[in-house]
Amino acid sequence: MKYLIVLTITALLLAGCNHKKEDVKSCCSKEANQKSTSDLKESLPGTSVYQLEYIWEVHDGKKLLMRQLAGKPVVLTMIFTHCEYACPMMVNDLKKIEANFSEEDRKLFTFVLVSFDHLRDTPERLKEYASSQGLGENWILLHGDADQVKELSVVLNISYEMQENGSFSHSNRKLVLDSQGTIVYSQEGLQTKSEPVVVALKRLLKG
Repeated sequence: MKYLIVLTITALLLAGCNHKKEDVKSCCSKEANQKSTSDLKESLPGTSVYQLEYIWEVHDGKKLLMRQLAGKPVVLTMIFTHCEYACPMMVNDLKKIEANFSEEDRKLFTFVLVSFDHLRDTPERLKEYASSQGLGENWILLHGDADQVKELSVVLNISYEMQENGSFSHSNRKLVLDSQGTIVYSQEGLQTKSEPVVVALKRLLKG
């Protein structure tokens, strides 16, 4: 059944059709630009990543539907906090991107880190990680269960595999999403140049 859901979501983003899951209820309707989550969903294009219906746990203890990220550009990637090599480099790449913007401009977009590790990366662990990495208020770290992590990874085309020791092998991909959750730019690899992502963000911020 979950594979059918994944295929349906992937077809949604490719074909631009609307995806419905009536059994999911919003717990956070007071956020996201003062619109109800149902209104937000209706206003989003079929290509939006925010059409996904799962509720995520945020590192600050709150709950979040993806579409509540709408309204600002987002730089999104997937990591896990016990990673000792690739993920710290990825976060460092994102910090270099952030360094190209003033404190005021950083309020206009959001960095989102989604963990592969549904077992160990609890919201509490993600909060500690955000603090140890010096991540500011414009960073959101998300924890979800195995199914929703897999579904999101398929939509984002970020592959991963859990190893016997609990670690993960995974691709390294940064994505820039516009204010409605449509992917407008992607960048593969580590220790990459910041400029292409910065240019993509500034283009979105100029409207």
